Amino acid sequence: MNLRGLVLDYLHSLQARGVQKLAVDDDARGILRNWMLAAKRGYQPVPVTMPVQQQQAVPAPEAVGEPAPKLDVNLDEPVATEPQVQEEEIPFFRPGGSNAEEAWANMRRLLPAWAPLRQLGTLREKVVLPQGNTSADIVFVGDAPGYHDEKAGLPFQGDAGGKLDGMLKAMGLTREQVYITQLVKFRPAQPRQTLNTRPPSDKELLFSRPVVDFEMRLVQPRVIVALGVIAARGLLQQGNLPLAAYQERTWEFNGIPVVVTHHPSYLLRTSDLGERRRLWEEMLHVMEMAGLPINDKQRGYFLPKA
Repeated sequence: MNLRGLVLDYLHSLQARGVQKLAVDDDARGILRNWMLAAKRGYQPVPVTMPVQQQQAVPAPEAVGEPAPKLDVNLDEPVATEPQVQEEEIPFFRPGGSNAEEAWANMRRLLPAWAPLRQLGTLREKVVLPQGNTSADIVFVGDAPGYHDEKAGLPFQGDAGGKLDGMLKAMGLTREQVYITQLVKFRPAQPRQTLNTRPPSDKELLFSRPVVDFEMRLVQPRVIVALGVIAARGLLQQGNLPLAAYQERTWEFNGIPVVVTHHPSYLLRTSDLGERRRLWEEMLHVMEMAGLPINDKQRGYFLPKA
């Protein structure tokens, strides 16, 4: 295991024992900053190694009678090099937990007040948590909650949610058999907001992405379905490509295949059988990737009747 993995394992072990703060020096802060920037840019950070004579257990300052540095790092919050999260940095979301059950419980407890998102000041107060099977083979990811989602506290409610339910039924699935989440877990705010909503901003998507990363590490699905171009842009970070460009190939998110398709609300706006057939073919592809059986009736949806 490399140094980065060792450090993360050590921090998680401390957190599991109830440690909330850990003193670090300026050199350590610089290393952490390097890792954060590397994660954002999508490349591996330069390995950090200690000289051979220094590769030994180093006692805590308190153990040798030295005063600890005044600088504290809160293990429940992302490490940053400044008091405020800088715009060019992506925060970490690591709620901790000795097992998956504790990790999910910690996520539900910490996310509603997680500082990097709350400090944006552009999101509403009520969190909309994911729904479904936390060990599912298929994950559906949308962009952000709307009015009906916020009211129910669940993703994909209202008419668009009904279309998603119809897609799942055609696949022989229910919400309880898949995992349904959204990149941004809070409804984007607007002045004098009632039923109206807006797409999440690039910064809202970017700062929410680590939460989805945490979810996927726990669920470990066989395939992720990005519902709509905004979800695809936020998840894959490939710029402002059109939906058609995302649909041309299968992508990856941390090694997990990603299929991009229309948002279910698209089905409310179109009666084009060709487009509906294409969406269904994408779902057939998802079923194949997840190892689900496909019968002749499913393969024949939207085909001309003989």
